[in-house]
Amino acid sequence: MVIRCYNMSMHKVISFFREVKAEFKNITWPKKDTLIQLTIVVISISIIISLILGGFDYIFTQSIGLLSNVKNQSPTPTEVQSLENSTIALPTAASTAGQIKK
Repeated sequence: MVIRCYNMSMHKVISFFREVKAEFKNITWPKKDTLIQLTIVVISISIIISLILGGFDYIFTQSIGLLSNVKNQSPTPTEVQSLENSTIALPTAASTAGQIKK
């Protein structure tokens, strides 16, 4: 019984591929010139859409960045760096050793 089920399933697979082969004979393939023209159309439309979406992404990213800067009013990286570099030197005993106190 196992052998018979295997034969039936193999028969279905073989039958399927025969039908596929018969259907491939009915396909009308486009000419080379038509294929090249349609490929150029698809590539150019893809480039145009990617440029449009990239532009919208840039605009939205910049506008959200501006809105978050207005709300937070956080210092810019150059301001933070200048604050880190500006240290106040306090007088030490060694720097005031030669001075006369009044």
